[in-house]
Amino acid sequence: MPKKQTATSAAATAADIERSILTLNKMAERLWGDGRETEAKALLEALDALNRALDRIRIGESRRVVTLH
Repeated sequence: MPKKQTATSAAATAADIERSILTLNKMAERLWGDGRETEAKALLEALDALNRALDRIRIGESRRVVTLH
């Protein structure tokens, strides 16, 4: 019987998220170029939402840093 693996969740940095977003953006460009505009548009809309969430995280982090000083 295999052992249960413990879930280790490493926090992603803002830079990690930005790199992922850029990679997915390139994928959306390839989809668009292949004539798959519907899929590309859906991916771009999801990436837009991720960018907005990342901005909110950064704003929250900057406020937290300000309050600690």
